Amino acid sequence: MTFQIPVNGHWIELWLSVWNGKERVHYDGQLVSEKRSFMFETIHSFQAEEDGQRAIYEVVATTGLTGYGYAVRRNGIIQSHSP
Repeated sequence: MTFQIPVNGHWIELWLSVWNGKERVHYDGQLVSEKRSFMFETIHSFQAEEDGQRAIYEVVATTGLTGYGYAVRRNGIIQSHSP
């Protein structure tokens, strides 16, 4: 399952494998985090330079029996989520 999330003029892509628990986060096409998780929540953290300023991101991937979702925080403020 793939989520493509626009944030502050950039793209975050969250890829979740329903078969092996692998999760990947790309920021503007660059791999910035990769983890493996089975159910519940996984936090992917990374930093990016945007307009000469450092931005700190947290992408929370939610997986489980009831479905999949995410929340994206930029500098501690939620930018996007599903559901």
